[in-house]
Amino acid sequence: SRFCSIARFRAVSLLLAMPEVTTGFSRSEARKRKELESAKGGGAAGWRAGGSYLIGSAGAVGDGAPAEVEREVSRSPVRKAREAELAGRLARTGAQQAQEETGSESIGLLKSTPLHKAKEMQEREREKTRLKKEAYELKKLEREEDKSKMKALKQASGLESVKRY
Repeated sequence: SRFCSIARFRAVSLLLAMPEVTTGFSRSEARKRKELESAKGGGAAGWRAGGSYLIGSAGAVGDGAPAEVEREVSRSPVRKAREAELAGRLARTGAQQAQEETGSESIGLLKSTPLHKAKEMQEREREKTRLKKEAYELKKLEREEDKSKMKALKQASGLESVKRY
């Protein structure tokens, strides 16, 4: 009887672990269906084309445009305001940095083209490489100086020490 309860438990747990199969639509599929419905148009002509006839809905086949405009208007002002704020903030910080670097009060247009950005990045990489090379050369000189000091100390101590054979 214990075996049956374990087997039954495993069967139930497997059924619970299996994902539920749903016939729902993804957001993109729902949007496409909605666009197709709105493209069919309203009124009797839209109903003949396979759409749904809504009582009180006036309009011809070309009535899909206002819904799209309304959708765009409802989303874009917030996004445009955010983008404008970000652009203004970037321009101010860029102007401050350029003013600090050049020290002049008059600043022309800030170049923010992809080509200009790439050139700036290339300049930074060159500067990094130059600094690394200088640091490497300084360490190399220090090692050579340490070697020469050690060699001089070894020669000085070598003269004083007595060799035994």
